[in-house]
Amino acid sequence: MEVTSMQNKEDSKKTRTSIKGRLLIVDDESRHAESLAMMVASWGYDVHTAADGAKAAGLLISKPFDVVLLDLHMPVADGYKVMDFIRKRGLKTRIITVSGDPSMDDAIKSLKKGADNFIRKPVTPVDLLKAIDESLRKKVKEEQREGVKRKIEVKSSLHRMMFDVAPNMQFLLDIKGNFRMVNTVFTKVTGYAKQEILGKHWSSLVEGDQIERMHHVFEERRTAPDRFPEVELRLRCKDSSEESQNRKPRTVLVALQSRRLYTQQGQKKVFFGTYGVARDITQYNKLEELNKYQEFHDSLTGLPNRVLFEDYLSFALTQAKQEATQLCLLNVVLVDLKQINERYGHAVGDECLKTISARLKQHVRKGDILSRIDGSEFALLLPHIQDEKSVVHISEKLRIGLSHPIEVNGRSISLDLTIGSAAFPSNGDNSEELLRHAQTSHGFHPLSKQRHLLQTSNWIKLIKTQH
Repeated sequence: MEVTSMQNKEDSKKTRTSIKGRLLIVDDESRHAESLAMMVASWGYDVHTAADGAKAAGLLISKPFDVVLLDLHMPVADGYKVMDFIRKRGLKTRIITVSGDPSMDDAIKSLKKGADNFIRKPVTPVDLLKAIDESLRKKVKEEQREGVKRKIEVKSSLHRMMFDVAPNMQFLLDIKGNFRMVNTVFTKVTGYAKQEILGKHWSSLVEGDQIERMHHVFEERRTAPDRFPEVELRLRCKDSSEESQNRKPRTVLVALQSRRLYTQQGQKKVFFGTYGVARDITQYNKLEELNKYQEFHDSLTGLPNRVLFEDYLSFALTQAKQEATQLCLLNVVLVDLKQINERYGHAVGDECLKTISARLKQHVRKGDILSRIDGSEFALLLPHIQDEKSVVHISEKLRIGLSHPIEVNGRSISLDLTIGSAAFPSNGDNSEELLRHAQTSHGFHPLSKQRHLLQTSNWIKLIKTQH
C-alpha cells in the first residue's frame, strides 16, 4: 500500500512549528496532493496523503484524523463514497471537500452530506487555512458538547494538601506564566526539585517546537472559556551533566488540562493565575500506536493484514455494486513454504515471504491493494477491471515476476507458487464468497513447475502443464 506520509519537521526559520492536528489529504493527482501537503505541513500540522478513496478508508480506520481534505472526483472511489464511509463508521473526522467543477452542484451536495467547507480548485492558501481552522474549531466544540474531553473541576485551587497528594502532575502559574506551585508528582516525573522550578517561566520546561502552541493555551486565550480541552505536549526533564552530553535531553509526553483562575474585586473579575493538571502518557502513547499498527498490519512484510484487507474489499464491493463495475481478487500462495521452513529454517522462509512481498509490490497498479492474509497467502484486490484480458495480463506479469529463484544466504531457492482468482459479480457478491473462491481456484499439477494463465469463461484459471 503506497501511501505517502509527510511529518512536520522542525525548522527554526518558520514561525509555525507545533503540531496543531492530524490531516489527511485525499487526491488522485499526486502533484496536487504533495503540494497541498507541503503547504499544510509548513503550518504545523501532521499531514498524510492517500491517492484514492479506498486507501483513504484504510488510513481513516487505522488512526484518528482531525480533518480530511477530500477531492470529490477520483477514479477509484470518489469523495462522496469516502464521506459515506466516515458517516457509517461514526468517525469524528471533520470534512473539507475540494472540486474543480465550476457549478455549485458539488458544493451544495457535499455540504448537505456533512462537509464543513467546500473549496473550488485551484486551492489558495488563504481559503485552505481558513477552512482548516474552522473545521478544527467545530471539532473542539463537538467534543466539548459530547463530553469526549474530560474536564477537571477545581473546587479549591490553593488547597495545598489535596494539591500535593494528587496522583497526577499539578502546577499553578502566576499572571506572568511563572511557576508558583508544583506538586510532588510533578517533581518526580520531571526530575527537578521544587526550588529548581518555582519562579521559572513555563516555557523553560516545554520543548522548543511546542512553545508557540502552549503560548496559545496559557497566554492568548484569556478571552476564551475558563477551561481548555486536553492537549498533549512534551516536557523537558532534568538530566545529569554526563547524560546530557551523551544523548538528547529526556522528555515526557503528558496530557494537559488547564484552567484560568480569577478573584472577584467588586464587580470585576481579575485574573490571578493558571491551574494545570497533567498525566504522563509517554508509555501509553507508544503502546497505543504500536498496537494500532499491529492490529491492521502484518509484522513481517508490513502489508495490510486480513482484517484491514477485508475492510478494503468490503469498501470496493460496495462501490462496485453502486457503479455496476467489476473487480477481481487474486490469491497468491507459496505452496512449499512448509518444506522451505523444514529444510532451511524459518528465517529463510521469512526471507522468501519478504521477497515475494517486494516482488508483488513492483507489479501492482495504482489503486490495487496488496495484503498478506495468512502465513503463506497473499491477496491482491484489482478494482475497476474492464475485461478478462486485463486480468490475464496482470496475472501473467505476476507469474513472470515471481518465477525467478530467490537468493538467500548464498542459496538459490526455487519457489512453488500458485495464483487463484475470483471475480465480482460472476464468482460471488460478498467478501467471504470471493475470498473462498479465490482460495479454492488454484488449478495445478503437482509434478510440474511450469504454469500458464488461460483466458476462460471463468475469467482466469491457473493451471500447471506437465513437461
